[in-house]
Amino acid sequence: MSEILKILYNIAMEMERSVYMDQDKIGKFISISRKNKGLTQKQLAEELGVSINAVSKWERGLNLPDASLMKELCMILDITLNELFEGEKLTSEEIIMKSEKKILSLMMTLEQLKIVEMLIQILIGLGIALTISSGFILTTLNQKIVFIIIGLFVWAFGIFLKVKVRKTIDLLEQ
Repeated sequence: MSEILKILYNIAMEMERSVYMDQDKIGKFISISRKNKGLTQKQLAEELGVSINAVSKWERGLNLPDASLMKELCMILDITLNELFEGEKLTSEEIIMKSEKKILSLMMTLEQLKIVEMLIQILIGLGIALTISSGFILTTLNQKIVFIIIGLFVWAFGIFLKVKVRKTIDLLEQ
C-alpha cells in the first residue's frame, strides 16, 4: 500500500515539475539579456513598472515574471517568448522544433495526468472504504482505531494529490 502511495506521489510531483519552467536558467538568461542591452536592474524595472526586487528575484531564479509582463519583457530584451521559456538564445529552427516539442510534451502530460487523476480517485475510494469498513470487519478497538487512522491518512493523501494534479491539469487546459 505504501509503495502505491509513493508511486502516485512521485508521478504527481514529476507531472507538476514537467509543466513548470527552469527558473534558474530563465533567471540567468534574463540577467545576461538585460546586460547585453546595457540595462541596469533599475532601468528594466522602471520600463516594466515593477520593483527592482522583482527583477532581482527573476534573475536569481526565485520567481518568474508575471505572464502579463512576459511579452513586454521580451520586447525590451530583444528575445522571443520561446527563448525566454527555454532560458537561452535559439535559432529559428530551434524555436520551431522546441515549440512543437513543448506542445507534444504538454499534450502527453495532460493525458498522463488524467490517468493519474483516475488512479487517485481509486485511492480516495480505498481510503473511505478502509475507514468505513473497519467498524464492520475488525473486532478489537485497537484494530478499528488503526484502520480508521490508516483510512483517513490514505483518504487525506489522495485528496492532497488530487488537488495538486487538478491544478496542473487546469493550468495545461487554459
